[in-house]
Amino acid sequence: MTTAKKPVTKPKATKGKVLGKLSTAVDIVNILGQVISADQVKQVVEWLKEQQFSDKFIELTKKIHLPDKYDPLSKVENQCDAVEELIQTRSSMLADDAPISAWRVELDRIRTGAKFVKEAKGNDIKKVRELEKRAGKLYNSVFIAVVGK
Repeated sequence: MTTAKKPVTKPKATKGKVLGKLSTAVDIVNILGQVISADQVKQVVEWLKEQQFSDKFIELTKKIHLPDKYDPLSKVENQCDAVEELIQTRSSMLADDAPISAWRVELDRIRTGAKFVKEAKGNDIKKVRELEKRAGKLYNSVFIAVVGK
């Protein structure tokens, strides 16, 4: 005779505990994404100088990766300024089919979004994170197009 076993049940976590753990994990991922040593930034800066990038772009890159304090909207603004600088100083080096006008449209949209988030009475974390993603994606795509990889 076999006896039926009771199904194994996992203890249910309360909603507050789950959200608290999730929030902490997101915070850790964000912090780790920002951790770049000063030596690594120095190497990047040296490479940028060798490639004859403008001094303004180099300074913006430093601000993006080694900010004095972490403010997501200022990082977004610095990325937008860096993209603008790349387009202005390196557009002649880009391929003929480079989507410069699309980059400018996205740049304007990100800047407008950042302006609205700043003017809002409370910080909307979801909107700020979305702006961070969009600005990072735009910055990376323009930089890769300029470098040619």
